[in-house]
Amino acid sequence: MLRLLVTLYVFIVVTVCDAQPKTTACAGKDSMHWAPTTLGCLHFNVYKSEGLTNNPTLVIVLHGDAPFNKPGYQYATAKIIAGQNKNTIAVGMLRPGYTDPDGNRSAGTRGLTTGDNYTPENINAIAEVIAYLKKLYHPSKTILAGHSGGSAITADIIGVQPLLVDDAVIVSCPCNVPQWRDFMSKKQPGYTAWRNAVSSISPNTVADKVDKHTKVVIISGSDDDVAPTQLSVDYYNQLKKRGIDCKLIQIPGEKHEILLHDTVFATIKTLIGH
Repeated sequence: MLRLLVTLYVFIVVTVCDAQPKTTACAGKDSMHWAPTTLGCLHFNVYKSEGLTNNPTLVIVLHGDAPFNKPGYQYATAKIIAGQNKNTIAVGMLRPGYTDPDGNRSAGTRGLTTGDNYTPENINAIAEVIAYLKKLYHPSKTILAGHSGGSAITADIIGVQPLLVDDAVIVSCPCNVPQWRDFMSKKQPGYTAWRNAVSSISPNTVADKVDKHTKVVIISGSDDDVAPTQLSVDYYNQLKKRGIDCKLIQIPGEKHEILLHDTVFATIKTLIGH
């Protein structure tokens, strides 16, 4: 009887453990450039400022959907942030399924870059990397900045996991994914993938879950012809209605590719506050 109970207990424990998501260890990979997630290992580059303390500000940068190239501008952005600020660690992250110009590839699914990869799985994996970096660097504050599709994921994260980061900078955001995909399908009528069903989380559907202590700055170009600025305005109005500490900045005459604009760096510097 005792043996039967022990066997049953072991079976239950093993079954429960097997049912939990498994985080893959990054065997043979540098822990300062790779983080384990339930999807596999995601790549990032770290840039450190002068005057680091034991509790620096952590800034994490997410690139956009990059349909035509291998994204590396998240690294350039993070490097500039570290160079412009004190006591700051800035990290450029490579989103799931993407390959960077140096050949590093993050695990996961890139998709067709039609708003189809802001999925719960990809969002959770990015959140796991953020948690990994926070454990590694013990930041006094964590700021998540994203551009385009990366801004949609940033907005998703502050809605789905509202206590993970302190501040968010959301740049050129397709914050209503169905509306944005409809806009793009009309702009590119020959590309039918815009009309495919997707499982992405749209930021406007989780805006009511953003924590009221989170500071959010939304930046768009007034002439953005990829993610029209009205999508950012609508998302801002949603947050404002809930009493979220948020700010909307529209840069006159600018289009979609504005992550490296001085306004973005000035905004991040203000949030860092050093």
